[in-house]
Amino acid sequence: MKTLDCFDFDPNWSENVPKPKSLSKSEPFYEDKLLMIPGPTNLGSKVQQELSRSILSHTDPQFHQLLGEIQDGLRYLFQTKNSHTFALTGSATLAMECALCNFLSPRQSLLSLVHGYWGERIATMAERLGFKAYRLRSQFFGENFTLDRIENALRRFRPSMLYVCHCDSSIGFVQNLQGIGQLCHRYDCLLLVDAVVSLCTTPLSMDRWDIDILFSGAQKALSGPPGLALISFSQKAIDRLPQKDGRSCRSFYLDIKLIAKSWGIDDQRSFTYHYTPAINLLFGLRAAIVAVIDESLKSIVRRHRNVRDCLENELQKLDLKFLIENPSNRSAGITSVLIPNDIDGSKVMESLSKNDNILIGGSLLRPNSAANIPKFWRFGYLGVNADCRKIKLLVRGLRNALIDQRKLRAHL
Repeated sequence: MKTLDCFDFDPNWSENVPKPKSLSKSEPFYEDKLLMIPGPTNLGSKVQQELSRSILSHTDPQFHQLLGEIQDGLRYLFQTKNSHTFALTGSATLAMECALCNFLSPRQSLLSLVHGYWGERIATMAERLGFKAYRLRSQFFGENFTLDRIENALRRFRPSMLYVCHCDSSIGFVQNLQGIGQLCHRYDCLLLVDAVVSLCTTPLSMDRWDIDILFSGAQKALSGPPGLALISFSQKAIDRLPQKDGRSCRSFYLDIKLIAKSWGIDDQRSFTYHYTPAINLLFGLRAAIVAVIDESLKSIVRRHRNVRDCLENELQKLDLKFLIENPSNRSAGITSVLIPNDIDGSKVMESLSKNDNILIGGSLLRPNSAANIPKFWRFGYLGVNADCRKIKLLVRGLRNALIDQRKLRAHL
């Protein structure tokens, strides 16, 4: 029998599917926009420059040095000394799944505090993975769960893990975390905190608040590239992992033990191959972390709070109302505003995009009168976009869009 040569094939094999006409131009058609949305945000020039750096091999000692520097930076951002602190190649949703599949078994359960979209999302994720999920829902938009209410739920459901979204981007709300970690440990429950929006917008201290698992993303207030999930695990959490490699995480890709070895987190400080990471995204992440370090965490959080106040003052001049009534419960970085009854919210968004090159966010929650979910916009001012000059541009475009729409209605 003749041995087949993989390269001895029909010479016209590559013509079955023609070259796509949509890619015939060498340059893309995309327009730059000011991203005043809940994320991603625009990038700083240094981050963009680092993303185009010549690639390194993931086995190069220089790359291992990069990983160590990123770990040091993440520990500063999270305010933790945890050894198991690193970045995953994927979005923050991957970090959610990583926490669930490493620390829950089929007989264990998750308790999720549901303020908006994200608490419901992780509960659904847990159920799809085969775990029991309990939901503790807020009674109104902007309700801060009290320690008493959380403790009653912990006592009733006895979960192995409690999920809290520190700043819920779906509604622009911030939950007080102080005391929740100690409460969870009293009931032998791990505390999982979603800091995707709160990182660099809100005071955050993983160690002082007894947080067991903390995750975030690079693309929000850090002004880093999308595609990286940032995560850290307390020693209490690591001690919950199976001690023998035979019984490991259901997911190979998300196995913390394997990921940790690829970051050099073991006794030998060796770097074991797990998967090829997004190397250039890590260059960009390092640059974004350095920018925060240069400004300092305290200063960048203060800047986001000041810009929130600036935006709220301007919106009040337009007689717009906030989704979250209590000012102390409104997040910095994302502000949700009710759409007036005489305004078509989608047309305002179209006007801002077309006339001002500004994007704003709509709602992740579907309007529902039965569930008392109103229509609202979400204005993001994260990272490099937390700037009162950019707020002025946004408000000017918003004011013009509202005036134009009301003039049009008056003539109908």
